[in-house]
Amino acid sequence: MRALKTCICFVFLITIPKLIIAQDIQVEVAEEDGYIVFMTNDHKDFLSKIESQSKSLKIRIADAHIKAKYRKGSGFSDTFFKIVLSEKKENIFKAERSINLKIVYNIDETGDKVFSCALYFPKEQVFLSGSEILAVLKEAMTHKFDYANKLTSGSKFYFTANCFYFKEF
Repeated sequence: MRALKTCICFVFLITIPKLIIAQDIQVEVAEEDGYIVFMTNDHKDFLSKIESQSKSLKIRIADAHIKAKYRKGSGFSDTFFKIVLSEKKENIFKAERSINLKIVYNIDETGDKVFSCALYFPKEQVFLSGSEILAVLKEAMTHKFDYANKLTSGSKFYFTANCFYFKEF
């Protein structure tokens, strides 16, 4: 009987860190220039932070031609979409036969953390269900980035990275 109590406690301790790490995001919906935008609830706030950065910092970022790219091992995988999309019984992309996503990430100078993100679809071409959109945004919040042409000095800044994912079936 004593061994059983030890096992139960051990399993309990293993599962607690996973509960702490889990992200709970809320999704807001907006319409922008012919797109339906599904964004994390603080996306607009981070866009404002980026806009409110000093003019000299914005110029330095523009002059450096900074580009963010998915860090090796990060980004969306085919396996992710197969798992998420297999939850539906019908093929939601039957007519389109492809996934075409535009994702906007707000990150800092390290690229280690996504502070907010948004998923863009052409206005009348949203083929994902609410749970699928939530799964894509949750996955996107775990992505990491490396910079090409990073600023030489150790400036702290926020950056908007636009990424596109296209996959034909």
